[in-house]
Amino acid sequence: MQNQQRIAIAFTVNDSYAQHCCVAMVSALENNKSEQLDIYIFTDYFSEENRQLFEQTVKRYGDKQRLTFVTVEDSALKKLRLNIGYITHHTYYRLLLPELLPELDRVLYLDSDLVVDGPLRQLWETPLDGYYGAGVKDTWIDRKNYKFQVGMHREDLYINAGVILMNLYLMRKDGIADLLMKTAVEKGQLFEYQDQDVINTTLKGRIRPLPGIYNYAATDDKLGTVKAPVIIHYNGDVKPWALKRRCHNTKTSRYFTYLRLTPYRKFLSTYIKCHIVRALKKIVGGGSDPSRIRVALVIDEYFGACGTAYGGYGFLARNYIARYLPDTNISIDVLLSNYSRRKFAFHARCEKVEGRNVITPPGRFFAKRWLKRKNYDLYLTIELTHNLLKYERRNKPIIHWIQDPRPWSEWQEIHTVKLFPEKSYWDSGLYDTVHKLYNKGQVTFVSQGYFLNDKARQLYRLPYDAPIAYMPNPIDIDYEFDPLHYQKKNHILFIGRIESVKRGWLFCEIARQMPQYEFFMLGQTYWEKSENEKVMAGYHDIPNLHFTGHVEGEEKMKYIREAKILVNTSIHEALPITFLEALAYGTLLVSCRNPEDLTSKFGRYVGPVLGDGFDKVPLFVDAIEELINDEELRRELSCKAVEYIREVHPVHKFQRDMKTLIHKLVHK
Repeated sequence: MQNQQRIAIAFTVNDSYAQHCCVAMVSALENNKSEQLDIYIFTDYFSEENRQLFEQTVKRYGDKQRLTFVTVEDSALKKLRLNIGYITHHTYYRLLLPELLPELDRVLYLDSDLVVDGPLRQLWETPLDGYYGAGVKDTWIDRKNYKFQVGMHREDLYINAGVILMNLYLMRKDGIADLLMKTAVEKGQLFEYQDQDVINTTLKGRIRPLPGIYNYAATDDKLGTVKAPVIIHYNGDVKPWALKRRCHNTKTSRYFTYLRLTPYRKFLSTYIKCHIVRALKKIVGGGSDPSRIRVALVIDEYFGACGTAYGGYGFLARNYIARYLPDTNISIDVLLSNYSRRKFAFHARCEKVEGRNVITPPGRFFAKRWLKRKNYDLYLTIELTHNLLKYERRNKPIIHWIQDPRPWSEWQEIHTVKLFPEKSYWDSGLYDTVHKLYNKGQVTFVSQGYFLNDKARQLYRLPYDAPIAYMPNPIDIDYEFDPLHYQKKNHILFIGRIESVKRGWLFCEIARQMPQYEFFMLGQTYWEKSENEKVMAGYHDIPNLHFTGHVEGEEKMKYIREAKILVNTSIHEALPITFLEALAYGTLLVSCRNPEDLTSKFGRYVGPVLGDGFDKVPLFVDAIEELINDEELRRELSCKAVEYIREVHPVHKFQRDMKTLIHKLVHK
């Protein structure tokens, strides 16, 4: 029977990680001097020199502290999948701890890339009745909507496996070690986070949640959601001891605090020298930070931030690119247009928006010098909308994400609207800049839709065979939504800026002719506000038509989730994100635009509608009636729409593909 007064701690490590394991071990000893610790080191090889250093270190803390080395026969584990470059097969040892420690009822497993910065007694005494273990929710996994990929639901607890209080007695009793190994062998190829996925999927529902203070990881540090952590976990590929890159965890210094108490303290001088050299190179190199790829996101709107408009480009930039691309390897600055700046404006303007630098560059006279000094590694443009890159002189790679290219033929269609003509923003100088940069070999094109590629080739005067890779827009997906059984309402939506090209007056006319249904107009005017509002003023007395103004977040998603149909009356569209958001909730499309054939696949395409469009209102009315009156058809199309979005447009695919492209271009 295990003496519960003694705290048992297990590390799984190889010889090359000895320094960092020793730091973790010392931190636990230093903050638990009144406790009796049993420390187990599981390894396939540990040099005699390192063993002696560990033993000498533990002896400094008194005879009541014990250290045991256990050599593991791990030939079977070496065959298991490893897909994270900085993690070795030793991580799988934790799956075998119930059998490797038959004399213990419980053990505290700790990764070696962490420090214990407080007492462990309260954690150790956590009740585990009925649970195989206890751990801290992985906030990074929750934020990236990953759990569904391994068969878990949104509400299921998914822990970071770097700190686990394990109920060895119950795990042995129920044969959990064999079950974990079985999962690793049979499903390992499907898992992105290898043994952590194995643990979470196999033990789903039988892991007790622990407070965040017991596994303060990189995401917690970034969000600032955990105060006074007891265990600081330096997860991710950039560790505090990295010589060529900088760890961005604000508690990196705690690693060096405990390093000074180990026999490996000489490493500190090596670390300091390397970082002095890095700092000097940073100064000489114009302020660039070699620890991360520095991406400049070039855009003219940022979805309402910094006084910019609410539009599709800005929504994509703010809610997806700036939210999901930055990590320990990539940082992003948002560069707005400097058109409004005076020519000789010397300083850039910078605002922090959700942790990102949103910058309005200096005036035209200083823009080239400023870009040179910033020395970005790569530029990412969402259909280049301002001409800042004509000042780029360092031949840095540019990813041009095709969203809505408008050759002159598109503007000719748009100009058939007479009620309130759309102002043209045709800019041949901008298109020439893209053409020249492409000819210099700087531009790599990606596109959100295949149907846009020929338009882009025409607009930017590209060769007919110019390569354009497919990069669909990402969408936050609610994987709990069940389109087959969800009871939608007879609601019809319009989502978008209220402006001439959207022809919102047609939506209002449709509402007038269908008083039996509720119509909701989500959006507001921005450009030419007074003229737009004058046109729409005549529709405010329609009883079943509701003007909500601008909505976003969960409020917007609630409208989409409950509605049966999204109506789009625009004379011009590329592939709006609102189409994808609607389809993600099985809300069908009725539109005179058919991007990527989505309207005809998941709704009703009424055909082209030019001019002001009043004569075509009956086409929209008939399409809406057909879909609402045929519930079996509506549900069938709804289920297919949801399946399509989940297959083609998930965030994790966008992250994988865009990050891969960024690394490829920067390091080629």
